Amino acid sequence: MSTNRTPRTYADIIRHSFTSLLITIGLIIVLTVSITLTVDQLLRAQDQAERLSASLQTTQVSNFKDWLTVNRSSGLNSHNTFVLIKNNDGSTTSLLPHGSELVKASNWSIPFTHLVYIKGWGLYFSETLQTGSHTYYLFIGMHVLVGNLHVLISVLIIAIGLSLLVGLLYVRRLAKSLSAPTISLATAAQQAAANPDVSQPELPQPQEPVEVAQLARDFNQLLAAQNGRLERERQFISDASHELRTPIATIRGNLKLIERRGQQHPEVIPESLGFIDQESLRMQHLIENLLHLSRADRAEVDLKPLDLAKLAQAVVTHYQPLVSQRVTFASSDQPVMVNADADMLHQILIALLDNAHKYSPSDQQIHVIVKQTATTSTVTVADHGPGIPIADREHIFERFYRMDASRSTKIAGSGLGLAIVSQLVQLNHGHITITDNDPHGACFTVTLQNATAAK
Repeated sequence: MSTNRTPRTYADIIRHSFTSLLITIGLIIVLTVSITLTVDQLLRAQDQAERLSASLQTTQVSNFKDWLTVNRSSGLNSHNTFVLIKNNDGSTTSLLPHGSELVKASNWSIPFTHLVYIKGWGLYFSETLQTGSHTYYLFIGMHVLVGNLHVLISVLIIAIGLSLLVGLLYVRRLAKSLSAPTISLATAAQQAAANPDVSQPELPQPQEPVEVAQLARDFNQLLAAQNGRLERERQFISDASHELRTPIATIRGNLKLIERRGQQHPEVIPESLGFIDQESLRMQHLIENLLHLSRADRAEVDLKPLDLAKLAQAVVTHYQPLVSQRVTFASSDQPVMVNADADMLHQILIALLDNAHKYSPSDQQIHVIVKQTATTSTVTVADHGPGIPIADREHIFERFYRMDASRSTKIAGSGLGLAIVSQLVQLNHGHITITDNDPHGACFTVTLQNATAAK
């Protein structure tokens, strides 16, 4: 639901919250103290009324002089306490000067209490006593209560006003202190967003508040991931351009050679066409691998149970006639059920066999081994080539990475095969590791989750 409400700053939010809290606390204090004072005064008035009633029951009061005597004996203030006497004949006697004015004055009662407000006279505690032929209406003044409440409310209003004044100054300073790390972080983030193509340094990370510090750490992690992604994209574009430049240059060079010397020296045409075919095929494979990587990045995989041993044996059977090395297969007689995508697993095994074929001597064997544990199963492709140095193993699955720093063309390939393998293994919720083969060579082991262990 949309709203036209203007976004608030730290200062606005804290100021509003502080003001509301202080006013609420002030109201609670006023109500609590007022109720306490009122109850205390009512109890005192009730006690005075009981003592006055006892005196009236033993003394027949019929005039103001008798009333003063009773009043003095009860210890009450005669200026705030008075009695109206209603006789049986219906007449009314006021034991107070100007009593006739009191009888004529309008009044109203406060519900659930003995309190009566008499217009022009104030607030009184009222009690009725029936004695013989007279009915006494007792009125005890609550002027002390009203005065105390006036003083209390005035003091609290002044205290709340001063507290608001001091508090708002403090809130302004507090809001500035709290917002400084956030503003610094936001400014740095805006600068980073303004230059998305440039690697940005880490954003400032304050020690406190803890929430802002955590936000800065999260931003820095996000920024580091973005910088890494940008760097990988730049490297990918650079490597792809380099790999494509060579076959394109070769093709154009041979075409120029045919154009210049084809008529006078027709013998160069077959050789040039052979180079063109070879380089165009290399470029085709490179583009296909790039498409494989692009599809793998966006692929949605539906993993299903399949027999890893059966699939691996079928791949070995079809692959053996294509290479000079002997490819062996070893597995148990029992099915090895895993959760995987059959097409992707087939592509993984072919890529690993191609890699082993390229780096293994023709008189050495390539081994494919399938094993199973309680929760996982593995398929290993082992060769007897030169092996992979430990320093290169963490980079071997990067795109366009070649152990030969000079990008030697002695071994065909674009450096994308193992990157594709790594991506496909991750899509199948597995992982791939590299170990040394005995006595030399490399072992690529793909670990997948067993079908019975899947959740």
